[in-house]
Amino acid sequence: MNNGNFFSGLVDIFKAFFMGIVYGFYDLVPVKKKHRMEPIEQNDVSWKKYFKYPEWRYYIVREIVAQFVIVLLLLIIVRTTVGEFRYIPSESMLPTLKIGDKLFVEKITRLRGKSYDRGDIIIFFPPPQASEGKDVISNHPYSLFKRLTGLPILKQPEAYIKRLIGLPGDIIEVRAGDGVYVNDKKLLEPYHEGSLDFVAQYNFGPVQVPDNHFFVLGDNRNFSYDGHYWGFLPEERVIGRAAFLIYRDLKQNPELI
Repeated sequence: MNNGNFFSGLVDIFKAFFMGIVYGFYDLVPVKKKHRMEPIEQNDVSWKKYFKYPEWRYYIVREIVAQFVIVLLLLIIVRTTVGEFRYIPSESMLPTLKIGDKLFVEKITRLRGKSYDRGDIIIFFPPPQASEGKDVISNHPYSLFKRLTGLPILKQPEAYIKRLIGLPGDIIEVRAGDGVYVNDKKLLEPYHEGSLDFVAQYNFGPVQVPDNHFFVLGDNRNFSYDGHYWGFLPEERVIGRAAFLIYRDLKQNPELI
């Protein structure tokens, strides 16, 4: 292949790439469409025809890109309107959640304009004061693309998972060895399974939750980096609510002691 054919083929590939993007959007429009005509096959029926003839390169790249764009758009729509999957990276939510648990995080509640309730397990981007003053999220196009798609090949910003304890206006107090008090009433927490191992051994508050903020704690109170360290969580940083557990490894081998 001479230089002229090489650059001609390269131009065809770029044309196919951009046409694929156009087709990707066009395929999502619910209107009657004309049938796409495949290029006429040449006499050469070997696999090499895909590289010899520019029209085949154009067609293949265009179709691949079109399908990729459609899948990507559908992924973004589902992640922003329905929900996404998350896994538990730490022990801060014991005994409710264990390391490695897979969860479905629903976002319908937020889109419907409803507020979250006390006791909900929420997933959120930590405020800057929880990350040494650095904000884990950015409005840079690349950062936005990573968050919207959630593609595993792209490093995602850190997210926390905690239990919502305080709503806007609530007065919160934690009493060592006793429990959590909300507006001077003790909070009954059945998810601790009656074990004192998860009851806080520190004092905190009383503090009042500001407007448009939440106060969150990990169920494993003494081993959780949560609101009693870094303060209140702005509502807009909430990703969604943990709806249900979809996977947990049940393999637990006994040990001799």
